[in-house]
Amino acid sequence: MAKRNVDLTSKEWRDIVFANKNKEFGAYELRSKSDRRHNMAVVYTLIGLVVVVFLIFGYSKYSDYQAEKAALEAKEKAEKMSQAILEQVEETPEEEEIEEQKFEQPEVVVPEEVLATVQVTQIAIVDADKVKNEVMDMETQKEDNTARGVVNQEGSDDADKFKAVQEQVVVKEPEPVEEKPKEEKIFVAVEQPAEFPGGTAAMMKWLNNNIRYPEAAQQNDIQGKVVVNFVVEKDGSIAQVKIAKGVDKDLDREAIRVVKKMPRWQPGKNNGVPVRSYFNLPVTFRLQNQ
Repeated sequence: MAKRNVDLTSKEWRDIVFANKNKEFGAYELRSKSDRRHNMAVVYTLIGLVVVVFLIFGYSKYSDYQAEKAALEAKEKAEKMSQAILEQVEETPEEEEIEEQKFEQPEVVVPEEVLATVQVTQIAIVDADKVKNEVMDMETQKEDNTARGVVNQEGSDDADKFKAVQEQVVVKEPEPVEEKPKEEKIFVAVEQPAEFPGGTAAMMKWLNNNIRYPEAAQQNDIQGKVVVNFVVEKDGSIAQVKIAKGVDKDLDREAIRVVKKMPRWQPGKNNGVPVRSYFNLPVTFRLQNQ
């Protein structure tokens, strides 16, 4: 009779089970090595759990490191953008005041029309043989409308016209000057900054696909960061493109070319209304072998 509370995995129980049997049979050998297999299974399970715990811990640390790195890069980028905007504000010239045009009323010169006169011969007592028959008789003078004066003078025979000319003064009104439309203000800082369609990632991808590294700069091993300043209009178009910080004339020229080629942006907004705004864009040129 088998004893109670016998360990089924013990050698004693195994001998009872295989008593009077062929112990060379495979079942006996398997049963004799079962303890070792069970122990190894437990050890491997514990090792697996430890490895899983370490993997989870390492992944957590790596995620924290990536998040911290991304935050530092974003902060550095924001500081650089703020510094560039401040430099642009200092360099931006004040808008020139439109000088008020003053119009002087032109001095009108009225040609003086002079009444024609005929010299009146003065009466003098002379000898009869010296008198020339050039004096008009009284009846002829009455019929003649010519004005009389002390000297002969050419002019108009119409006395009424002479009076009208003296009374009439013609003043020419100055021609109206078409005023140029006042240029709208360009904002340096806005509530909602202008943005490339699709965001920063789309802009970087677009620049990488469209920038052509100048051959002269490649041969001379020239590289660096060019800061381009431009205006984003209310309709999203790009205007007034210029270099805020240059590196090389070939790199500067290529940066201006690629910025002018950009598609329309989403314009900056104040109170939800599109406005004109400045934007500083750093364009990095870097050789592949560096």
